[in-house]
Amino acid sequence: MVKLYLVTGFLGAGKTTFVKNFIRLLAPQKIHLVINEFGRVGVDGELLAEMGAVMDEINNGSIFCACRLDKFEEALANILAVPPDVVVVEASGLSDPTSVRRILKAPRFHDYQYMGAICLVDASNFHKVLHTARVCNKQLSVSDLILVNKTDLVAQEQVEEVVRTIHDRYPDMVIQLTRQGIVQPEWLDCLGRNMLLDDDGHRRDITLQHYTVPVNERMSTVQLEHFINMFAEDTYRIKGFVRLMDTLYLVDCIGVQVAISGWTGKTPETVGTLVILAGKGMNPRKSIRKAAEWYPGLIGKVM
Repeated sequence: MVKLYLVTGFLGAGKTTFVKNFIRLLAPQKIHLVINEFGRVGVDGELLAEMGAVMDEINNGSIFCACRLDKFEEALANILAVPPDVVVVEASGLSDPTSVRRILKAPRFHDYQYMGAICLVDASNFHKVLHTARVCNKQLSVSDLILVNKTDLVAQEQVEEVVRTIHDRYPDMVIQLTRQGIVQPEWLDCLGRNMLLDDDGHRRDITLQHYTVPVNERMSTVQLEHFINMFAEDTYRIKGFVRLMDTLYLVDCIGVQVAISGWTGKTPETVGTLVILAGKGMNPRKSIRKAAEWYPGLIGKVM
């Protein structure tokens, strides 16, 4: 049997960092990763490739939606041709994973042993996400273990409020506090206990807004940071690889937390485009276009 773990969590909760730590915990078992990016531009896969595990990327939609479900099932079937010991699936932060058990019950996947779902929660951004994104509750509801991450970035009172809110909704849920995606081996003992029934169908989150913005390589890092800061508060996540002044950078922003850092790893297939994700009540298109007016010729058309 091939053990399969599902990792969920809304945008910016720290899933990629957690997966890196999780892989180290699972070593020396043979591991295969399935990484799901919602946007058209894959980023997390490039980061995780450095870990040395075999990996599949499925982009441009949730693996649990009809638009990409066939790709997910194809990947699971192909993995069984040369089976690893463990498969770790990192779902898109915008995915509704309530159908995962139903998918794995198909006869073609009887060689998989579903171990359970681990959900990452951003302690600094949880309440905003909970009240604006329908999939947040979906991710929490199918979880066996919830890790409240980034507890070192907020006050203790805020951490306690996050835990209290989760317990009020899911009183039997196992919750652990962590930072930098650290996971302790004993925390995994609770996995597999959540036997909630799957959703009968999957509905797209109609509140999601998705944009891509081309960035000219003649732009400087100072200009790019200023550009992003002018609309970041209207977004959940801004992510992508860009080349500025002959240097490759990773842009990885969560809300108003703007981060642009030099990238020395493998050159990704797509460079020069930012993926911008927002939700209900946000109006990023207008603010992005207004910000772009400051940099004519350096920022492309918002798509």
